[in-house]
Amino acid sequence: MTNDLSVRPWRIGDLEDIRRITWATWLAAYARFIPETDLRSYFDTAYTLDALATLLASPDFRGLIVEERGAPIAYAKVKHAPDEQKCYLSSLYVLPGHQGKGIGSLLLDHAERHALAFGMQEIWLGVMVQNVRTLEWYERIGFVFVKEEPFTMGATSVPHRIGYRPIAPSTDEHRKMP
Repeated sequence: MTNDLSVRPWRIGDLEDIRRITWATWLAAYARFIPETDLRSYFDTAYTLDALATLLASPDFRGLIVEERGAPIAYAKVKHAPDEQKCYLSSLYVLPGHQGKGIGSLLLDHAERHALAFGMQEIWLGVMVQNVRTLEWYERIGFVFVKEEPFTMGATSVPHRIGYRPIAPSTDEHRKMP
């Protein structure tokens, strides 16, 4: 990982970059098993500028963006679900050319800080079973998958594993919120 990286909260001006990163990573990760028309259908519904702006305005949401020399290259969405007493890492996307460089771990660390700030001791997520590389990475870093449910994009449903990882509260400086 280079020193040219920075992590910061989403701003309203980031939403087009969020859409660009989402689409590029979806094509790279999902196009092998979800038709592009179904990806587009879901994207055009769930990732509109209005939908992202509404999410950004929610008190139970934290968006994180990673920039390399000022250019957005990755992001994460953290959602607190107080009614469930859970915090979800609902998205973590790194542009394909930047994967394998520790950026996902950096985002996960920041996401866990937000989960702790919401009072949660675990972070939850879901991963499509066919997204093998990502699923194996989460398992390798300590996520335990406890159930499987379908996830639907357009007309395509795929198996989706849902799991969590305990967050060890720490007094270390790197765990404190900026």
